[in-house]
Amino acid sequence: MAAPRGPRGPAGPRGPAGPVAALRAPVPIRVRRPTPARRRRGPLRRLAGLALALSSALTLAASLWVLAQNPFAAPLTARSAEAAAAALDRALTLRVTPEWAAAEVEAALAAGDMDRLLHATTLATERGLALPRPLMERALAAAEAAESPGRRMADCAACAWDIAQCPTVALIAACALPVEVTPLGDANALRRNAAAWAGGAEVDRLEVGLAVTGLAASAAVLATAGSSAVVKAGATALRLARRAGTLSPGLTRVVRQNADLGIDRARLGGWLSGDLPLERVADPTKVAVMGGMATDLGRIAARTSPAEAVVLIRHADTPAELATLARLADVRGGDTAATLRALGKARALRMMHRLTDLALAALALLAALGAQLVALALWALRRAVR
Repeated sequence: MAAPRGPRGPAGPRGPAGPVAALRAPVPIRVRRPTPARRRRGPLRRLAGLALALSSALTLAASLWVLAQNPFAAPLTARSAEAAAAALDRALTLRVTPEWAAAEVEAALAAGDMDRLLHATTLATERGLALPRPLMERALAAAEAAESPGRRMADCAACAWDIAQCPTVALIAACALPVEVTPLGDANALRRNAAAWAGGAEVDRLEVGLAVTGLAASAAVLATAGSSAVVKAGATALRLARRAGTLSPGLTRVVRQNADLGIDRARLGGWLSGDLPLERVADPTKVAVMGGMATDLGRIAARTSPAEAVVLIRHADTPAELATLARLADVRGGDTAATLRALGKARALRMMHRLTDLALAALALLAALGAQLVALALWALRRAVR
């Protein structure tokens, strides 16, 4: 008698062809044989890895050589005048917007700062920006009030008495400079301190040194037919800046260390009479430091105005910054103060420099080496996983 058949096979409820039998059946193992194309790619990958390792070694060697030249010891160099002008123009285009100009005019009117008002309107006009009509009318009214005869006479009298009281650059130029820019101003400074010394009062050594620097520059102007006039203007601006309180603490320290010029007081009269050269009376090193600062400040005065130089010097904390400020004045001229107002000191002076070619090369090599090392690590990891 035949065995009863299940629903799907002769033995059991599911028969020998069910899932249990399928699991018990041997599973054939498929061996993946490399194709000819895959066999060809193996040596190519190894060759690519070797090429990557070799290029990384070469980049490393080049990086070490460039770093041995100390590219970051002095990474900045001066931009050319054309490049600096272009960089400043781009920065001002982004900074001086109608909103910024309107806010600056409002702030100037609120503070009664006529110089700030002039800077804001100058930059707006230079950029072709139109300010709201009511705001322009208020600005014109404030400017007319500041130029009224009565107020101008009162401000001028205060400015002539004490340069620190001058409210605008224009008043410094009109009321404080006419005498001070001549040798009479330097001689008057020496007279004041000589009287103080004779009376037993304290002598202002800084003013004495700056006055001597100015007189020396005046003598050089005569000896060189005017070619040293820049130094004279700078020396006068230094002396006036100190009196006006616009010398920064950093420059004040430098001036304090060098302004006395190491003068031999016993020989000073011989120099004033023309019997002795300045080298016999003063320390040549200190004379060089003060002469360099006076030259840079004189350049600023020549490109802007002597009065504006007295105000602009507050942006320099070191002789190096003063030299950079002079280069900024060479590029921006009469708009130097407005440029500093818009961009700020740090940004404006930074744009006068760029990275040296050696520093750029070092940065490029280090970036390339980093990318190559990452690619080499990924290649090695992929080889290890396989």
